[in-house]
Amino acid sequence: MKDSVIVSAACADVAPGGPLPATGQTAGATFGSFNVNFLDHSEFETHRKAERGRHTKVSYRLCQMVDRLLADAGLTRDQISGPSTALISGSNYGCSQVFEMHRRLRKHGPRGIDAVRFAQATHNYPVSACAIEYGLMGPCLAVVSTETAGMDALHCAYDWITDERCDRAIVVGFEDFSSPTGEHVCARAKDAPAGHAVSEAMVMVMLERQSTAQARGAADGKPVITGITTTYSGADAAEAERVRSKIAGDALDTDKISSLTTHRMGQRAVGTKDTDYLGAGGLLEIAHLLNSPNKGQQGQQHWQVGALSQGGSGVMAGIKVTQLEPAL
Repeated sequence: MKDSVIVSAACADVAPGGPLPATGQTAGATFGSFNVNFLDHSEFETHRKAERGRHTKVSYRLCQMVDRLLADAGLTRDQISGPSTALISGSNYGCSQVFEMHRRLRKHGPRGIDAVRFAQATHNYPVSACAIEYGLMGPCLAVVSTETAGMDALHCAYDWITDERCDRAIVVGFEDFSSPTGEHVCARAKDAPAGHAVSEAMVMVMLERQSTAQARGAADGKPVITGITTTYSGADAAEAERVRSKIAGDALDTDKISSLTTHRMGQRAVGTKDTDYLGAGGLLEIAHLLNSPNKGQQGQQHWQVGALSQGGSGVMAGIKVTQLEPAL
């Protein structure tokens, strides 16, 4: 019998939303009838001289958030170092610095770029920098794909654990809207419904083998991943039932599984939020589910959490949540 996979902890940094503009556009983060919201990177800028040799703003935030995640999970740096811990990131756009460096190379040639920044200009750099800093020797990967990237990363991490490639995995979903990525975000969002917002975010979820968490006395009451599968938008009844069965685990009544699915730009559904976090969206729903008991869930609940891309692909995960505290 395979070990269950639990969610040991989750945390998130989300860009603050601002008031929606009336008409016209202004420079900066606000354009036309939609918002593009950015994370506060002032802490990185303050320490930039000391950190710039080994960090970008994405890798800096990632490392800062790992400490928060460890505190929430009741783990230390020594406990996650070594081959038992994996790290994987998922992002729709990846690191903006990659595209910026390509522009500079084309314009100035190799003599016109900084060698350190060139070395840092890779989508995998935040993962690699964090793995080095924390001594992680398990599988490490950066996924740059569609708006389902964060859930793609979760799927991969789940497979790594069930395939016994590691005992725990830190899954990160993020978006980085620095230029020139921000220009493309704005170009896409101009056709979105009025009042729409697109935001940077970084979300972390820690998956852990249940027996590993039990060995340190930290498994009780933790949410269980009951299954993960791919799907597509506009699925018929048969496909919807297949997805429910795949993520149900040992649940007999799939009708009791509630659904939380992030929307995509231009695909607003009834009851969805007006802010799109792109590749970080699915993981953000998980973090909100686990850290916001005021949603009204009581007792044991089973949730289908997922993300859909504009192209139609989707990833759905089943999460059984227990012992949620009532709202204060």
